Amino acid sequence: MTGREHDVSGMTAAELEHARRVSDDPPGLLYRVMVLRGCRRAELAGFRAGDRKVFLDGDTGGLLYTHHSAQLRARMAVGPAWQDNDLVFCQPDGRPWMPDHISKKFKRLAAQAGVPVVKLHEGGRHTGNSLMRDAGVDQELRMREVGHADKSVNDRYTHTLIEAHLAAAEQTAALARKAGERT
Repeated sequence: MTGREHDVSGMTAAELEHARRVSDDPPGLLYRVMVLRGCRRAELAGFRAGDRKVFLDGDTGGLLYTHHSAQLRARMAVGPAWQDNDLVFCQPDGRPWMPDHISKKFKRLAAQAGVPVVKLHEGGRHTGNSLMRDAGVDQELRMREVGHADKSVNDRYTHTLIEAHLAAAEQTAALARKAGERT
């Protein structure tokens, strides 16, 4: 294990919690979707309603519904200056977020949350793929979710969580204990 696996998994929980608590941080929900579904940064920066099916859990869907309502209120407040790009995640005037801004903001949030600062691609996309794998999601389905064409690419971008290593150690020790009890 390189240590990066623990950094990524530890970052995920703390980053999601920090983004949830920072209510005035528009990209917080974007990062949640990225981490849970393994989306690409550019996909989320240009994420339009109806362009790509992204299957979400109920909590995230509820947060997106609330986000959409807040976005409609912002649109009404801005009036004719609103730039209608039909984006799910956008700046307060409807303009798209620049992908580099999303990455820089992610690093600032990670630092504020007190977790290792990693590249957004590692912290979001790789972790999303890893979380789906550790949750028991079928590999073929994971590959479709993150848009990987083949198994070797998907495997390269999947990091094992430290908890999985610890669970494997416990399972192995339990088997050895059982074998020792029989003799």
